[in-house]
Amino acid sequence: MKILQLSFKNINSLKGEHHIDFTQSPFIQNNLFAITGPTGSGKTSLLDAISLALFNQVPRLGKLSTSEVIKKGAILTRNQTDAYAQVSYSCEKGIFASRWEISTARTGNLRDYEMRIISVKEDKTLDLKKSEVPHCNEKLIGLNYEQFIKSVVLAQGEFAKFLQVDKKERGALLEKITGTGIYRQLGQLAYRKYGELEKEIQQQKNKINTLSEQLIADDEFKLKQEEAAQKKIYKEKLTEKIDILKEQKRIKEKSQAILKNLNETEKKLKEHNLNLENFNKEEGLTLEKHLALQETAAKINEEKNLFDRIKEYNDKINDIQNSIQQNQEKRVENQNHFQTIFNLNSSSSDFGNQLQQYKEHIRKLESNRQKTLNDFKSLVNQITFNLEPFPIALKTKNPQLTKAETEDFFGKNQVELKALEQKFGFDTINDLDHEDHQITLRLNKIRQGELNYLRFLDIQKDIKQKQKEKLIKEKSIASSPQTITIAKNEIEKLELQLDIEEKQEKIAFLQKKLSHYREELQTGEPCPLCGSLDHPFANHTPVQKTEEKVIATLKEKIKDQQQQLTEQQTELKVAKEELKAIDTTIQTKQKELNAERQKFEQLFSKDIHQIRANDLTNSINLLEERQEKLKRYKSIKQQQKALKKLIEDITYLVSLLKQGKTIKEEMNQHFKGENFEKEIDQTEKQYDKLNLELLQLTSTQKNLKKEYNAIAEKHENLVKVLDPQLSKLGYSTINAARKDILEHSKFIEYQEKQTNLKNAILALKTSLKDLRNQNNELKAEVSALSLDELAKLLKTHQNALQANDEALIELNRILRNQANFTDKINKLKTEINDQTKNNKRWKTMRDLIGDATGNKFNDYAQDLTLSQLLILANKRLTHLTDRYKMDKPLPQEDDSLIAIDQHMGGQRRSIKTLSGGETFLMSLALALALSDLASHKVEINSLFIDEGFGTLDPETLDQTLDTLELLQAKSNKMIGIISHVTSLKERISTQIQINQNGQGYSSLKIIG
Repeated sequence: MKILQLSFKNINSLKGEHHIDFTQSPFIQNNLFAITGPTGSGKTSLLDAISLALFNQVPRLGKLSTSEVIKKGAILTRNQTDAYAQVSYSCEKGIFASRWEISTARTGNLRDYEMRIISVKEDKTLDLKKSEVPHCNEKLIGLNYEQFIKSVVLAQGEFAKFLQVDKKERGALLEKITGTGIYRQLGQLAYRKYGELEKEIQQQKNKINTLSEQLIADDEFKLKQEEAAQKKIYKEKLTEKIDILKEQKRIKEKSQAILKNLNETEKKLKEHNLNLENFNKEEGLTLEKHLALQETAAKINEEKNLFDRIKEYNDKINDIQNSIQQNQEKRVENQNHFQTIFNLNSSSSDFGNQLQQYKEHIRKLESNRQKTLNDFKSLVNQITFNLEPFPIALKTKNPQLTKAETEDFFGKNQVELKALEQKFGFDTINDLDHEDHQITLRLNKIRQGELNYLRFLDIQKDIKQKQKEKLIKEKSIASSPQTITIAKNEIEKLELQLDIEEKQEKIAFLQKKLSHYREELQTGEPCPLCGSLDHPFANHTPVQKTEEKVIATLKEKIKDQQQQLTEQQTELKVAKEELKAIDTTIQTKQKELNAERQKFEQLFSKDIHQIRANDLTNSINLLEERQEKLKRYKSIKQQQKALKKLIEDITYLVSLLKQGKTIKEEMNQHFKGENFEKEIDQTEKQYDKLNLELLQLTSTQKNLKKEYNAIAEKHENLVKVLDPQLSKLGYSTINAARKDILEHSKFIEYQEKQTNLKNAILALKTSLKDLRNQNNELKAEVSALSLDELAKLLKTHQNALQANDEALIELNRILRNQANFTDKINKLKTEINDQTKNNKRWKTMRDLIGDATGNKFNDYAQDLTLSQLLILANKRLTHLTDRYKMDKPLPQEDDSLIAIDQHMGGQRRSIKTLSGGETFLMSLALALALSDLASHKVEINSLFIDEGFGTLDPETLDQTLDTLELLQAKSNKMIGIISHVTSLKERISTQIQINQNGQGYSSLKIIG
């Protein structure tokens, strides 16, 4: 993992936007760089921006939320409305940019922060919630937040502390720094797991005891088994008797039902016979007549159809005749229209050719007229557009007037043009645009000078104002010490008085008598002497003593005086700072004044003593007037050219108007309508339509008459055949016979009704016969007992069966429970044996590493981790110094880590005896070792080392920097050192400098 770029805005004291690209110069030439600046300037804010953009956490504040930003007043720069931090980094999966940002809403409240990750190669934002971004960065980088700040951002304070603490605290620090708290959790887990497993076995044993209490004795169990067997035999007998009684009851019920059904069937048979007799008297006669006419019914219906068709054809023939008459009238109207509007005779034999020649002539005239009109409109639009800059409107009906106005305007312009040439000599200038440009340059120079002069006066005014403010502040500061001294004296007097009052109160308390205690007794509170809550002799409300009131008043006065003193001291401090700021402002303004004077002198170096603001203003006015007149001259020249073209176009427009009028007059001689194409088309179509319609009507009339004669002949022949046949059946006319023919639906209804009655009678007779046979068959099987007696006897046996079943169910339940409890007990015993065997492994684990606090395994693991850490640290330490090595303390030695002094024959010394510089070297070695240890699975190519170099002497500092340069060269790491040490800044050429200004903000500058 390597950090490529860092961008941020308004983070802590670093106001505004800042961008650091570690892939560009000067960082690509030297990957070892320094982050420098005075204490409190914001050097560590760069590290805050990195961890904030990746994990929404900073080492000094922890995890952040919007409420935390507001509450702690951190991250967002004072008086700013938005902030962001963005880090671009490379890893195995590609290049990504992680961003954190926050802003202020219109209401003035902070919005919730936002986070996102961008895949730089794909230029695509990953689909993640803001809460998922830190975890995603952790997966991409391969380090969580704790590992990141211990392997990428190395804070020296932790490791210096780590060197000197005792064994117990060192283990806790090592656990915190390396993040190996998992070993403590494993020890606690092993201890708890074995306890939980043993608890489970005890619970199973408790279950066995509970189940054993539910078992019954073996003798009682055998008696219950015998009783259940007897109950089963008795149940079988009762069931058999009940089945017999049910069958007898069923037969009895069936016999009674048959007798009832027999009576009902006989009754229905009589009703159906009566219904059939009534049907034959009424509908039956009509049905017979209809059946008698069945042979001639088809011909009777055909005669009716033929008669109706004759009538229909007769109506159609009359309608056709009326249509022919209407067509003739419309043709006369059409002929008159041709004559009146188009002056054509449509009854002429050569009408088609005449009409075609007429249309071609009129269309040719219309085409010429339309072309002339289009040219006229196009020219009108062009002239109207060209006239827009001028106070002239085109009169389309009389363009000659517009031409006169245009020529008049042209003459006036020519007069103004000559006047400008005489006054300013514009006609002698070859390049008018160049002249305009030169005037503009001169104007800009003079205006700049005027602005400089006015700004010069404003700065002088500001300096005088600030000098007045300075005098007022100096007077205020001069009087403040005396006021502060008076306040201090007042506080001392009040404190002395308070001390006297408190001593008097103590003396009074020591002299307090029993009666005084009684006065202070309060209901519900214990007596200070006997502890009783009941106070029968206290019949008054306790009051505060005078001494207590005086002391409280004095304390309040002291508090007020101290607050006033603090405010006065603060005001004095603020006033001094403001005075300092005023001095700074005066100096800055003086520099600005000198700069403005220098600019003015450079602009007007030749005549600086003579020129004044009024002279500049007059020069500007003269130049502006000349430039304005020059632009007017150029404008008139362009107008004259346009006006000449307009006069030519209007002349042509007049000729087009005359040409259009001539064509219109010729068309009016041949056509009297409004829209030629529309009217000729409609009249011609009507002419063709009426002729075609007449042909169709004549043909249709002829066909209808032919069909009418054929149908009439067929009808006459059919009547000749029908009359003799109907006469034999007693009918004098065809209409009389037609009345006795039923509609088909009515015929079907009568026929179905007759058939249904006959079928129902037949079915009832058959059913009656079957019922009588069934009744005779059941007489031998029917019980002598009544139906009620059978029901009572059946109920008695069913009650006895139910009582037997209930007793049998209870017995079976007891027997099943006995079997179930026995099976469960045996199963639990087997499980206990198996669990006891499995628990041996967890017992061994508990004995080896487990305890309630987790210290046993954690101490062992931390000791191994410390050994590994010291091996890596000693490798780093050899590059920093050849004198010392670090080791763990022996049992008889001090708990802090040991330094082996190789210059003193391997003497073992406590780390506590080392100097500050030596301690720093060892803590730096430990920090680098931890980075190696934490990143053994992840390649880390960015490293930031915080303060600590100030404790080193120049020689050791050089050696340390040599080591870091060697580390950077071998590993190709990008290493950033945060420090304010002057010699370090001189040694490292590539720097990120953080500088403070007088307003509490800092600026960032990259040099190299």
